[in-house]
Amino acid sequence: ANYTVPTRPSERRIDRVVIHVAQQLFTPTAGIFRTPSKQVSAHYVVRSGDGHVAQCVREKDIAWHAGNWSWNTRSVGIEHEGWVDRPEFFTDVMYRRSAVLTADICDRHGIPKDREHIVGHHEVPGSDHTDPGVHWDWERYLRLVRDVA
Repeated sequence: ANYTVPTRPSERRIDRVVIHVAQQLFTPTAGIFRTPSKQVSAHYVVRSGDGHVAQCVREKDIAWHAGNWSWNTRSVGIEHEGWVDRPEFFTDVMYRRSAVLTADICDRHGIPKDREHIVGHHEVPGSDHTDPGVHWDWERYLRLVRDVA
């Protein structure tokens, strides 16, 4: 229940990927997205330990992740297990699996693989969030996204 089915799915243009850090472990994050009273979701969650990716909302639907309706309607949200102040959760396998996912999303939707189009939650207009935080390695992440064959 924590998403919106667009009235005209064929007119929905995805032009951004929003990177989040859940401030929570993987399983509770997925549980939050299944709880209607929480009124929050993301399209995907990536687990820290093994890079497992779970899809929570179909890309054709609008996840409630950005805190800005306009951005929700035009972006795909990817949550990552962990906390912004605990860089040990940002494992190599998590970065790599997330980068493969982001590259695939960009390729399918024609999104440039750059910092203008792959953004942190804190960069969404009106956001009061800090994720993915200062420990997120944007240079590394974008290099991985661009290097996906």
